Amino acid sequence: MKSKLNRREIAQHEISPAKSLLTDLVTLRKTVRCAGRAYVSRLEAEIDEIAAWASKCAKEGELPKTRIRDLGDMITIVRKLDGKASKGRRRDLKRIDSTIEDLRELIGHNPSR
Repeated sequence: MKSKLNRREIAQHEISPAKSLLTDLVTLRKTVRCAGRAYVSRLEAEIDEIAAWASKCAKEGELPKTRIRDLGDMITIVRKLDGKASKGRRRDLKRIDSTIEDLRELIGHNPSR
């Protein structure tokens, strides 16, 4: 048989720590989604920069040996990246981030950037 809650029990239920936690978890979920979108947007923008640089290099006729070596290094770096993105692990994101950082360093060290 259901028991009726008196006003005091209802008031205590509404301010319970569990209810507070549920509210905070909703906020946390929104924060995670926002941070994830911002992080992915930043990575995609950096990949776009690298792609634009590579496209510019592809259009040039004769490339200096240093640029050819840099491009070869970049190809190797990208091909070595073997993450399991479907698992959604933080270490895969770190690997992708560090790979992009390495590519940007190679572009930065190129004198004819």
